[in-house]
Amino acid sequence: MSTSIMKSNDADDESGPVTHRVVVFDVHEDPETLERILTSMPGMDRTSARKLLHSLPGIIPRPMSRNAAAVVANSIRRLGLNSAAIPSGEIPDLCHAEQTHHLRITDELLEVVDIDGTQHSWPWQAVAVLSVGVVPSTAPARHRPASTLSQGSSHRSWNDGVTLPARSRAEAFLVLNADQPVFTFASDEMNYECLGSRMTGSSKSNFRQLIKDLMARSATARVTPSTRVFLDRSPVRHYEFRTRDEFRRYTEFQTLLSGRSGVGVQAAVDTSSTDRNL
Repeated sequence: MSTSIMKSNDADDESGPVTHRVVVFDVHEDPETLERILTSMPGMDRTSARKLLHSLPGIIPRPMSRNAAAVVANSIRRLGLNSAAIPSGEIPDLCHAEQTHHLRITDELLEVVDIDGTQHSWPWQAVAVLSVGVVPSTAPARHRPASTLSQGSSHRSWNDGVTLPARSRAEAFLVLNADQPVFTFASDEMNYECLGSRMTGSSKSNFRQLIKDLMARSATARVTPSTRVFLDRSPVRHYEFRTRDEFRRYTEFQTLLSGRSGVGVQAAVDTSSTDRNL
């Protein structure tokens, strides 16, 4: 288990070393003004800029040269927003988070159980970020055949004999301190034996209880805004992400804000405004 949350330096491009990313810590009241700045970035068209606006505040995924990133960050700051150009190697990277299906919880330790039964444990102080989001399920679409009873009958269900897309599901990232593993797990793929007598027949209910238990013991961790509204049973739009990559990038940004990724962000971050804008 050697997954690190630190990203290796990006490759060079024709305009020079592509070594920096721009981070935006606030949301602008006039998105069109911010859109114009984003379209000034190399290779960024208006359609891409508009999509990017929906994911801000956050880390702009496009790497740039140091000078280009500084220009963009300065332009954003002139709008009154908090922004910084940060070396790509200092941006948290959760792309290689380890999928786990079994956690055990004790008063002193978080335990992760491998498929072969091997246990790995960390003190609760090692948990840096707990992040929950609802994303499209990675389970394959399934075909529902026409019912045998309804064949030859006029009483056929509207969805008989159709392919049903995979449903959404709740997933979580469990980020440990810098140079420690990052774990991810899905609500419908977990072993919930750690819940004991509280375990129910509903993976959704079991997942919510597991997150509550993790949050209760991870006293020093950053619990993301999406996690809090998930536990509060707020409308799903407040913690739903269009793609799993979008959820991952959101959690990378939250890890950066946590101050536990080994990165010293030089910009002064107004986390209160960030938390209001999921």
